[in-house]
Amino acid sequence: MKVNVPTEMSVPIVCNSTCGNLLLTEQVPSLEIWKARIAMDATVTISVFNSAMSTASVQVLVIRNDGSPVEFSVPSGNTLSATVDAAESIIVFRIDTGRTEGKYFLEVCFPVICDDQRKPKKDK
Repeated sequence: MKVNVPTEMSVPIVCNSTCGNLLLTEQVPSLEIWKARIAMDATVTISVFNSAMSTASVQVLVIRNDGSPVEFSVPSGNTLSATVDAAESIIVFRIDTGRTEGKYFLEVCFPVICDDQRKPKKDK
């Protein structure tokens, strides 16, 4: 994984993973499955499986903080993945009408930078 960190700095990278089920219908045609709540740029790897029983494709939208989103469509019976840097949010949509069932796997990685203001003050 490539993380843009200044060369004079050596910082730890923290990665968290999660997975879940997707069910997109007329009542729930879209779902935000992740939103950044950290100050650092996050690199995400998102994999979406769309069941062969689905009657519609899944559109995946990764919103980036530089304004250039990454989108891809997952036809029924398939799995597609993408790794995206500077991610802010991930939204899945059902394309057209019908029922979409599937699963997703998400890994979020970000550098941890501690500065003097975040460090607890030592007692004298």
